[in-house]
Amino acid sequence: MTGSSHKRDPHGGADPYSKLSHAQDRRRRTIPMVIGGTVVVVAICAIVAILATRSDDTDSGAAAGTGAAAAANAEQETADITVTGEPLPSMPEMAPGSYFTDTSTDKAIGMPAPSIDGSSFDGSPVKVDTGDGTPRVIVFVAHWCPHCQKEVPEIQQWIDDGNLPKGVEIVYVSTGVAPERGNYPVSDWIEKEGVTPKVVLDDDQSAAASDYGLSGFPYFVMVDGQGKVVARGSGEIPMDVFGPAVDALAAGQDPTAAS
Repeated sequence: MTGSSHKRDPHGGADPYSKLSHAQDRRRRTIPMVIGGTVVVVAICAIVAILATRSDDTDSGAAAGTGAAAAANAEQETADITVTGEPLPSMPEMAPGSYFTDTSTDKAIGMPAPSIDGSSFDGSPVKVDTGDGTPRVIVFVAHWCPHCQKEVPEIQQWIDDGNLPKGVEIVYVSTGVAPERGNYPVSDWIEKEGVTPKVVLDDDQSAAASDYGLSGFPYFVMVDGQGKVVARGSGEIPMDVFGPAVDALAAGQDPTAAS
């Protein structure tokens, strides 16, 4: 054979161990390099993950899963939303000095509250399943509303002070978005206030607000564990009224009779 570079053994045949020996040498040199490279890659990934986590927690100052955390990573200010269930009638006028409607005349009382399926500022899903056994306070706010701008931090302070009863959920619905009306973007406001409840975004037509019978801001709808509306109110509610009402909701009692 011509052109062969194989090592010959004394008996004239190609040495069958020559390639194996060279391959083993190459593997001995390669394996440490591969292992070393893998360690470097893993270390880099770990550092990136740590930095990313620190960025989320430190830059925004908000805990993961909160409205403020979603706002800190905002990708949208309104979003598509699905409201399922019979729409609530418009909220009737409240008696002077009252913070809630008269339960004997408000036709929404006792109705199943519509469920909401939407997303928050960062695109994360937010689902309000009103029939899942969780009592809820659903608060509709508009960024340009001065009463909302006052009420949101007061509610947050009330929560931070440890007053939210176990098992009760507060959910905000950001609606009525109008960039030209000030205090915009909404996400900046929510992040600044350190809002811990989740915030679901209404669409450009305020579909959720409409289906919930909103008539003013801020708008409160209290829903019991069976998903039924038990109280509605609008305007600023002082915490010495709001707190007992939420406590009553947690206890399965009439929130409007608690203050």
